[in-house]
Amino acid sequence: MNWKKPTLIALWSLVALAWLGVVGISFTDPSKALWVGTVAGAAVISEIAVWTTAAILGLSVIESRKRIWARIRAPFGQR
Repeated sequence: MNWKKPTLIALWSLVALAWLGVVGISFTDPSKALWVGTVAGAAVISEIAVWTTAAILGLSVIESRKRIWARIRAPFGQR
């Protein structure tokens, strides 16, 4: 089973929940410290999600390149 898609769905769902939390907190007239902490937490989660996504998709790009090169070199390999 492919583990990448469920991982990315879970990761970006967490990001969506974090930013929904920011929106929810904004309606409660929060203190400045709570507001900064909530936004900073959501921003950190978002940043982690971006870099994790790049790492996961980057690996698939490397795997695809290996397959492409294998097909290109196949006619010139051993017979």
